[in-house]
Amino acid sequence: MKDNAQKSLLEWLAPEFAAKGLLLRDEPWVHACAYEAENMFAVRPLAIAAVTMVVVEPFAIDYLRQAPVLVVAASQGMECFRPSERDFIQQDWQAIIQDRPKLRDLLRYYGLIRPLRALKGQAFRAGPTEYQVIQNLCDVSPSPLAQAIPSAIRKQHNWLRALGEWSEAMCRREQSTRALFDWAVRAMGDHTASAAGGALDQASAVADYAAFHIGRFNRRWSYERAYRAALEWHDELARASSEKAYLLTHKIGWNDVIDYGDLPRRRIIDGYEIVALQSGAALHAEGADMHHCVASYAGNVIRGFSRIFSVRKDGQRLATFEISKSGFLLASGEFLQLPARKRSPYKLIQIKGPYNADVPQEVEKTIGAFISSLNEITPMAG
Repeated sequence: MKDNAQKSLLEWLAPEFAAKGLLLRDEPWVHACAYEAENMFAVRPLAIAAVTMVVVEPFAIDYLRQAPVLVVAASQGMECFRPSERDFIQQDWQAIIQDRPKLRDLLRYYGLIRPLRALKGQAFRAGPTEYQVIQNLCDVSPSPLAQAIPSAIRKQHNWLRALGEWSEAMCRREQSTRALFDWAVRAMGDHTASAAGGALDQASAVADYAAFHIGRFNRRWSYERAYRAALEWHDELARASSEKAYLLTHKIGWNDVIDYGDLPRRRIIDGYEIVALQSGAALHAEGADMHHCVASYAGNVIRGFSRIFSVRKDGQRLATFEISKSGFLLASGEFLQLPARKRSPYKLIQIKGPYNADVPQEVEKTIGAFISSLNEITPMAG
C-alpha cells in the first residue's frame, strides 16, 4: 500500500475534491491534467496549487501550459498544505475561468503582464518572497523585462532567486522591496546572458551596497561592476572594524610602525623581494591577499616575540614567514630577549604560502639565505 510520500497529489487530494463535487466521474482527462500539472513545478506547494486549479475544468491546463506564472499569482505565496488555502485558490480560479476568458484577460485579473509567460514552472520557488518578486516584476516596463528574462530554466531559477535576495535586502535597508529593482532586473538578466553565463553571487551583498549608496548608485553599472564595488566596500568595512579592534587591543595605531631594530625593511635576494611587515595594516593586507591568519600574530610582533616578512616577486605575494630569537614571554605580555652574549641566531618559525599551502623549494632557499645573512651580522659574544 502506498504511503503519503508515494501517492500522487491527485490521490492525496481526491477525497477533498470529491467532497466539493469534483471528480464525480473517473474521467481520463482529470488524471492526465493532474499528472501534467504536478510535474510542471519543482516545489510541492506550487504543484499542489496547480493540481487544485486544473481539476475544475478540462481546459484549465491550457492556461497553465501557456503561463505557469498564473499558479504563483493564484497561490499568493501560500504553502497550500491547509484545506482553507486550497479552497481559496480553487474557488477564485473556478469563478474566473468558467466563462473561458482570453489569456490576456486572465493575466490581467491576477495582475500579471505578458512577458512573465516566458517563465517556466520549474524555475519558480515557493513562498511569499517569490510572490513579491513576481508582483515587483509587473511594475517593470514590458520591453526591458522581456529582454532581461533568461531563456534556460536553471538561469531563470537563479535570476528569480537573486531578485528575491535583492528584494529582501532592500526591504531591510530601505523598507521597500522595489528600490532599484528595475536596475537589478536588467543587470542580473544581462549578467546571466553573458558569454560566461555569470553566476549571480551574493545578490544581497550587492543590494546592501546599493542601498547604502542609494542616492549616488550608478545605474549604468553592470552587475559585475556593482559586485566588485560591493566586495571593495565590504572589505573596507571589515578593515575599519579591524582597525578599531586593533587599537583597542594593542593600544597602537593601525599604521603605526613596529620597530624591527636592525633588521632590514626590504631586501632583494635572487630576484625575490623580502619585505618586513611592520604595522597592523601591513599584516592585515598580507593575510587578506594570502588568505591566511597572519594578522592574528600582531600581538606577538608588537611584543617583539615574532618578526614577520613577506616574499614577493613581480609584485605578487608568494609566501609569508615568521622568524624569532630565543627569549622569555613575561606575564605582562612583554617579550624579553636573552642578553647579546647568550642570544641564539634568528630561527625560522614557519612559512606559509597562499591559503596556508607549502611554498616552492626555490622560495624556501631564498628565505634560508635571508635568515643566514641576518645571523652573520648578528652580534655574538666571543
